[in-house]
Amino acid sequence: MFVLKSASPRRKQILSDLGFNLLIQPEHIDETQLDRETPIQYLERMVHSKLGYIFQPNNFYLAADTIVVYENQILHKPMDDKDAFRILKILSGKNHFVYSGAAIHHNNGTDFFFEETSIQFRDWNDFDIMDYIERAQPFDKAGSYGIQDKNGPVKNWTGSYTNVMGFPLRGFLARHELWIHSWEESIKRRD
Repeated sequence: MFVLKSASPRRKQILSDLGFNLLIQPEHIDETQLDRETPIQYLERMVHSKLGYIFQPNNFYLAADTIVVYENQILHKPMDDKDAFRILKILSGKNHFVYSGAAIHHNNGTDFFFEETSIQFRDWNDFDIMDYIERAQPFDKAGSYGIQDKNGPVKNWTGSYTNVMGFPLRGFLARHELWIHSWEESIKRRD
């Protein structure tokens, strides 16, 4: 059984599109950043916390998290409209990085990996930002935006599109030997 330890609809969609039958079992954790914790340290701690510590034999577990980093500071999910505006105003016309990390728990242990994507934002005025917040309602997204949003703030990117959507797909595919058996079982169940 493939167990996704995330409630993200974007992660679920990416994995479902690959052919996985998923059991969704998110962990509800404290996502507070610790003092002096670097963005990558935070990302790894969140992913491992979301993975949890209770595993059934022969199940394949996957947890993931995404962070938006500007000038070595994490811009978390917005708390409300005002916070989303603040975050988007900071990023307007600038470059920043998105990191998505994942941990795969399998019979032989746990493997953590992450990817980095560089993002360039459009130079938006206050009206553009408010219009986007009203249209996209980006309150469940790190950095207050989605790369996939129509007429969104992303001008350019270097790296993986799916990484910005919330899943380090390239790293996941590179570790296919860890999950191929679970994928084959998913395909057999569909037939």
